[in-house]
Amino acid sequence: MSQLVLERGVSSNAFSKLLKRFKFGPYFLIASFVCVVSMITVLTLTFSARQVTKGYVLSQLEVENRSLLKESDKVDMMISDVKALSYIRSSNKVASMVRPNVVVYTADQTALASNF
Repeated sequence: MSQLVLERGVSSNAFSKLLKRFKFGPYFLIASFVCVVSMITVLTLTFSARQVTKGYVLSQLEVENRSLLKESDKVDMMISDVKALSYIRSSNKVASMVRPNVVVYTADQTALASNF
């Protein structure tokens, strides 16, 4: 007796035809294993490279921080030298000052500014 085989619609998709003829064998297993291992290796190297780059950036920022701290210390030393009494005595402004002839002291209850 003859049999009638009917398919739903006309299948002209080349991918489905290729998939029907394709057989999964040991070579496919080995090739897929190699592809998966290589993809995992690439991802691991990418993320580890990012971490290493972060480490280099961090060490560079630490070096920059140390140099800025040294500069800050130098500026603080210069400020303390300028605030020193010996520097103030030797400055030009103090040398151009004149001692007053009369010194007037005010009492606690009076205003600081007064007309003489």
